[in-house]
Amino acid sequence: MNVSNESFGGSSNIEIGDVVRWAKFDKKYSGVVSNKLFVNGGGRNVVFGVVFCFQTQDSKTILLLNLKKVVKNDEEVVEN
Repeated sequence: MNVSNESFGGSSNIEIGDVVRWAKFDKKYSGVVSNKLFVNGGGRNVVFGVVFCFQTQDSKTILLLNLKKVVKNDEEVVEN
C-alpha cells in the first residue's frame, strides 16, 4: 500500500487572513483564519486552522478540510 507523505488538508488554498465558513450540527459559522497548525497524527501532519469566529467572538481550532473560503462579499458564494 502506497501512502502519500503530504499533509492531510495541506493542499487547501486557504491562507491566513482569509474569511471562511463552516457548519457544525446545522449551525453555520464564519470567521477569519489567524493561524495554521500542523499536528502529527496517524503518521502524517494534519492541518488545522485557528479561526476567530464572528458569532462567538473567540478562537476555534478546526480541521482545514472543513473550512470553505468566502470569495466575495456575498456570504452565499464560497469556494471549496
